[in-house]
Amino acid sequence: MKTRLQSLQHLFVALILIPKGYDKIAHHYNLIGWIILLMGIVALGYFIYQKTVKRSNHFLAIGMHLFESIALFLTTYVYFIEGKTFLPYITGLAGIGFLIATMVHLKHSRKKEEL
Repeated sequence: MKTRLQSLQHLFVALILIPKGYDKIAHHYNLIGWIILLMGIVALGYFIYQKTVKRSNHFLAIGMHLFESIALFLTTYVYFIEGKTFLPYITGLAGIGFLIATMVHLKHSRKKEEL
C-alpha cells in the first residue's frame, strides 16, 4: 500500500505540471511552458518506470524527489505571477513535502551505507 501511494504522488505531480506547461505554451510563454511541460513528462516517465520495473532505486528516488520539488516551486512561482489565490500555496506545500522526502531518503540511504 505504501509503495502504491508513493508512486501515485509522481503521477499527481505529472498531472499538475503537464497541463500547466501546455497552458503556458498556449498563452505564448514558450520557455516557461516548455520547462514545466518537460518536467511533467519526466515525472510521468518516472511513474511509468516505477510501475514497469517494480524495484526502487534509492538514488533515483532522491533525485526525482528533488527534481519534483524544484518543478513544483517553479509552478508555485507561475501561479503567484498569474494571481491565483489558493493554488500557489498547495503547490508550495507539495514542493516542501518533496524536499522533506528528499531529506528522509538521504538520511535512510546514509544509514544503510554505514551498516
